Amino acid sequence: MKKILAVLLFAVLIIGCGPKMAKQETLDALAEARAALEAAQARITDLGNEKAALEAQMAEIEQGIANLNEEIEIVQHKIDTRCKK
Repeated sequence: MKKILAVLLFAVLIIGCGPKMAKQETLDALAEARAALEAAQARITDLGNEKAALEAQMAEIEQGIANLNEEIEIVQHKIDTRCKK
């Protein structure tokens, strides 16, 4: 009797704690979340590239401003030296 009870208890434990299959809803939600993650990672990469391009453009613009300021100083100096009254 004890052996039968032990075997039944063991069988219940194995059946109750055995592997369970995930529901299709869960698998679909997981696939959707995985796709969203991949899309977000691609967006992060794209935005990083765009940021780098904009920073390079900003550096070019700042260099252009510096060059124009130098030209202004040169022209102002010429005006001051040639047009003294």
